[in-house]
Amino acid sequence: MLKLYGVPLSPFARKALFALDYKELEYENIPTFPGDESPEFRAISPLGKIPVLEHDGFTVPDTSVICRYLDRIAPEKPLFPADPQEEARAMWLEEYADSRLVEACAGLFRERLLKPRMLNEPTDEARVEEILTETLPECLRYLESVLPESGYLVGDSLSVADLAVVTCFIQARYGDYDVDGAEAPKLRNYLDQAYAAPLVTKRMEAEQAAMPPGMG
Repeated sequence: MLKLYGVPLSPFARKALFALDYKELEYENIPTFPGDESPEFRAISPLGKIPVLEHDGFTVPDTSVICRYLDRIAPEKPLFPADPQEEARAMWLEEYADSRLVEACAGLFRERLLKPRMLNEPTDEARVEEILTETLPECLRYLESVLPESGYLVGDSLSVADLAVVTCFIQARYGDYDVDGAEAPKLRNYLDQAYAAPLVTKRMEAEQAAMPPGMG
Protein backbone atom coordinates (compact mmCIF):
# COMPACT_ATOMS: atom_id res chain seq x y z
CA MET A 1 0.00 0.00 0.00
CA LEU A 2 1.27 3.44 -0.93
CA LYS A 3 0.84 6.35 1.46
CA LEU A 4 1.82 9.95 0.80
CA TYR A 5 2.38 12.22 3.79
CA GLY A 6 1.77 15.85 2.88
CA VAL A 7 -0.89 18.42 2.04
CA PRO A 8 -1.95 19.04 -1.57
CA LEU A 9 -1.46 22.81 -1.28
CA SER A 10 2.26 22.18 -1.04
CA PRO A 11 3.73 22.40 -4.55
CA PHE A 12 6.04 19.50 -3.76
CA ALA A 13 3.28 17.27 -2.41
CA ARG A 14 1.17 18.18 -5.44
CA LYS A 15 3.98 17.09 -7.75
CA ALA A 16 4.09 13.69 -6.06
CA LEU A 17 0.31 13.43 -6.22
CA PHE A 18 0.46 14.20 -9.92
CA ALA A 19 2.94 11.36 -10.36
CA LEU A 20 0.76 8.92 -8.43
CA ASP A 21 -2.35 9.94 -10.39
CA TYR A 22 -0.56 9.82 -13.74
CA LYS A 23 0.60 6.29 -13.04
CA GLU A 24 -2.90 5.37 -11.85
CA LEU A 25 -1.60 3.99 -8.57
CA GLU A 26 -3.80 3.48 -5.54
CA TYR A 27 -2.63 5.45 -2.53
CA GLU A 28 -3.70 7.13 0.67
CA ASN A 29 -2.91 10.79 1.23
CA ILE A 30 -2.19 11.41 4.90
CA PRO A 31 -2.48 15.16 5.63
CA THR A 32 0.83 16.28 7.12
CA PHE A 33 2.16 19.82 7.32
CA PRO A 34 5.80 20.77 6.78
CA GLY A 35 7.71 21.16 10.00
CA ASP A 36 5.64 18.52 11.80
CA GLU A 37 7.69 17.82 14.93
CA SER A 38 6.05 14.57 15.92
CA PRO A 39 8.62 11.81 16.52
CA GLU A 40 6.74 9.55 14.11
CA PHE A 41 7.02 12.00 11.22
CA ARG A 42 10.59 13.07 11.95
CA ALA A 43 11.59 9.42 11.89
CA ILE A 44 10.61 9.25 8.21
CA SER A 45 11.45 12.87 7.29
CA PRO A 46 14.72 13.87 8.96
CA LEU A 47 14.48 17.40 7.50
CA GLY A 48 10.84 17.81 8.51
CA LYS A 49 9.81 18.37 4.90
CA ILE A 50 6.91 17.04 2.87
CA PRO A 51 6.07 14.90 1.09
CA VAL A 52 7.19 11.48 2.22
CA LEU A 53 6.14 8.32 0.43
CA GLU A 54 5.60 5.09 2.34
CA HIS A 55 5.45 1.81 0.43
CA ASP A 56 4.75 -1.25 2.56
CA GLY A 57 6.87 0.15 5.39
CA PHE A 58 9.66 1.52 3.17
CA THR A 59 9.82 5.33 3.27
CA VAL A 60 11.10 7.78 0.69
CA PRO A 61 11.48 11.50 1.51
CA ASP A 62 11.97 14.22 -1.14
CA THR A 63 9.70 14.68 -4.14
CA SER A 64 12.35 14.11 -6.79
CA VAL A 65 13.39 10.83 -5.19
CA ILE A 66 9.74 9.84 -4.86
CA CYS A 67 9.12 10.40 -8.57
CA ARG A 68 12.19 8.37 -9.49
CA TYR A 69 11.12 5.57 -7.14
CA LEU A 70 7.62 5.50 -8.61
CA ASP A 71 9.13 5.22 -12.07
CA ARG A 72 11.03 2.13 -10.97
CA ILE A 73 8.13 0.34 -9.31
CA ALA A 74 5.56 1.36 -11.95
CA PRO A 75 7.49 1.78 -15.22
CA GLU A 76 4.53 1.44 -17.57
CA LYS A 77 4.00 5.23 -17.84
CA PRO A 78 7.51 6.62 -17.41
CA LEU A 79 8.17 10.11 -16.14
CA PHE A 80 11.85 9.98 -17.07
CA PRO A 81 12.70 9.80 -20.79
CA ALA A 82 14.66 6.79 -22.04
CA ASP A 83 17.00 8.93 -24.14
CA PRO A 84 19.94 10.02 -21.91
CA GLN A 85 19.99 13.59 -23.19
CA GLU A 86 16.24 14.02 -22.85
CA GLU A 87 16.37 12.50 -19.38
CA ALA A 88 19.08 14.97 -18.40
CA ARG A 89 17.02 17.88 -19.76
CA ALA A 90 13.93 16.72 -17.87
CA MET A 91 15.87 16.34 -14.64
CA TRP A 92 17.47 19.77 -15.03
CA LEU A 93 14.12 21.47 -15.65
CA GLU A 94 12.74 19.66 -12.63
CA GLU A 95 15.61 20.98 -10.55
CA TYR A 96 15.12 24.51 -11.91
CA ALA A 97 11.43 24.39 -11.03
CA ASP A 98 12.09 22.87 -7.60
CA SER A 99 14.56 25.62 -6.70
CA ARG A 100 14.34 28.93 -8.57
CA LEU A 101 10.79 28.82 -9.95
CA VAL A 102 9.16 27.56 -6.77
CA GLU A 103 10.93 30.28 -4.81
CA ALA A 104 8.91 32.86 -6.73
CA CYS A 105 5.61 31.00 -7.09
CA ALA A 106 5.44 29.75 -3.51
CA GLY A 107 6.53 33.19 -2.35
CA LEU A 108 3.44 34.76 -3.87
CA PHE A 109 1.27 32.00 -2.41
CA ARG A 110 2.72 32.68 1.03
CA GLU A 111 2.45 36.46 0.89
CA ARG A 112 -0.93 36.79 -0.79
CA LEU A 113 -2.88 33.82 0.54
CA LEU A 114 -1.18 31.94 3.35
CA LYS A 115 -0.16 34.89 5.52
CA PRO A 116 -3.20 37.16 5.30
CA ARG A 117 -5.91 34.52 5.00
CA MET A 118 -4.61 31.56 6.96
CA LEU A 119 -2.00 32.88 9.41
CA ASN A 120 -3.55 36.32 10.04
CA GLU A 121 -0.24 37.99 9.23
CA PRO A 122 0.37 41.04 7.02
CA THR A 123 1.60 40.63 3.46
CA ASP A 124 5.17 41.70 2.85
CA GLU A 125 4.50 43.98 -0.12
CA ALA A 126 8.21 44.56 -0.71
CA ARG A 127 8.71 40.83 -1.11
CA VAL A 128 5.78 40.63 -3.53
CA GLU A 129 7.21 43.49 -5.59
CA GLU A 130 10.62 41.80 -5.72
CA ILE A 131 9.06 38.56 -6.97
CA LEU A 132 6.91 40.29 -9.59
CA THR A 133 9.59 42.61 -10.94
CA GLU A 134 12.75 40.53 -10.58
CA THR A 135 12.46 36.82 -9.85
CA LEU A 136 9.44 35.85 -11.94
CA PRO A 137 10.45 37.82 -15.06
CA GLU A 138 13.81 36.07 -14.95
CA CYS A 139 12.06 32.68 -14.71
CA LEU A 140 9.68 33.51 -17.55
CA ARG A 141 12.52 34.55 -19.83
CA TYR A 142 14.38 31.33 -19.19
CA LEU A 143 11.37 29.05 -19.65
CA GLU A 144 10.32 30.89 -22.78
CA SER A 145 13.79 30.24 -24.19
CA VAL A 146 13.63 26.47 -23.67
CA LEU A 147 9.97 25.72 -24.36
CA PRO A 148 9.01 24.09 -27.67
CA GLU A 149 6.36 25.76 -29.82
CA SER A 150 3.84 23.17 -28.61
CA GLY A 151 3.62 19.92 -26.69
CA TYR A 152 5.47 18.78 -23.61
CA LEU A 153 8.58 20.32 -22.11
CA VAL A 154 10.80 17.41 -23.11
CA GLY A 155 10.18 14.87 -25.86
CA ASP A 156 6.75 13.74 -26.96
CA SER A 157 5.26 12.61 -23.64
CA LEU A 158 4.69 13.87 -20.11
CA SER A 159 7.80 13.93 -17.94
CA VAL A 160 8.82 14.90 -14.45
CA ALA A 161 9.75 18.30 -15.87
CA ASP A 162 6.11 19.01 -16.70
CA LEU A 163 4.94 18.01 -13.24
CA ALA A 164 7.53 20.24 -11.59
CA VAL A 165 6.82 23.33 -13.68
CA VAL A 166 3.03 23.07 -13.67
CA THR A 167 2.76 22.60 -9.91
CA CYS A 168 4.72 25.83 -9.42
CA PHE A 169 2.41 27.89 -11.60
CA ILE A 170 -0.63 26.41 -9.88
CA GLN A 171 0.90 27.68 -6.64
CA ALA A 172 1.31 31.12 -8.18
CA ARG A 173 -2.34 31.16 -9.25
CA TYR A 174 -3.33 30.78 -5.61
CA GLY A 175 -1.15 33.84 -5.06
CA ASP A 176 -3.26 35.78 -7.59
CA TYR A 177 -0.73 35.53 -10.42
CA ASP A 178 -0.96 34.11 -13.91
CA VAL A 179 1.41 34.32 -16.84
CA ASP A 180 0.79 37.14 -19.30
CA GLY A 181 0.65 35.79 -22.84
CA ALA A 182 2.09 38.99 -24.21
CA GLU A 183 5.17 38.57 -22.02
CA ALA A 184 5.65 34.82 -22.49
CA PRO A 185 3.46 33.49 -25.32
CA LYS A 186 4.95 29.99 -25.53
CA LEU A 187 4.66 29.54 -21.77
CA ARG A 188 1.09 30.84 -21.78
CA ASN A 189 0.14 28.36 -24.50
CA TYR A 190 1.90 25.53 -22.65
CA LEU A 191 0.08 26.30 -19.38
CA ASP A 192 -3.29 26.58 -21.11
CA GLN A 193 -2.81 23.08 -22.47
CA ALA A 194 -1.59 21.77 -19.13
CA TYR A 195 -4.49 23.26 -17.16
CA ALA A 196 -6.96 21.65 -19.56
CA ALA A 197 -5.46 18.17 -19.18
CA PRO A 198 -7.60 15.73 -17.11
CA LEU A 199 -4.65 15.01 -14.78
CA VAL A 200 -4.51 18.67 -13.78
CA THR A 201 -8.22 19.47 -13.78
CA LYS A 202 -8.91 16.51 -11.49
CA ARG A 203 -6.24 17.62 -9.03
CA MET A 204 -7.37 21.24 -9.08
CA GLU A 205 -10.99 20.27 -8.49
CA ALA A 206 -9.94 18.16 -5.48
CA GLU A 207 -7.95 21.06 -4.04
CA GLN A 208 -10.77 23.55 -4.54
CA ALA A 209 -13.27 21.22 -2.91
CA ALA A 210 -11.04 20.85 0.15
CA MET A 211 -10.52 24.59 0.63
CA PRO A 212 -12.59 26.63 3.08
CA PRO A 213 -15.14 28.92 1.40
CA GLY A 214 -13.52 31.95 -0.18
CA MET A 215 -10.02 30.57 -0.06
CA GLY A 216 -9.69 29.32 -3.64
